[in-house]
Amino acid sequence: MPVNATIKESKLKLQLDGGLNDKGNPIVKSKTFSKVKTDAINDNLFSVASSLAGLQAMPLIGIKRVDEVELQQE
Repeated sequence: MPVNATIKESKLKLQLDGGLNDKGNPIVKSKTFSKVKTDAINDNLFSVASSLAGLQAMPLIGIKRVDEVELQQE
């Protein structure tokens, strides 16, 4: 039977450079913004994330979109 997938929630996650720990390994900090519209276009999210990164004290490493998907069988 087919399964339907419905996006229930989206979040925007910025990964930031927190420097190095005492062993020399990188520290990745993250800042998550919830209540992103589930139908938001990825190009628009990237633009917003890039703008928000300019307001952060730490340099940007990466941008992630996190979607929570509900699966239902027909």
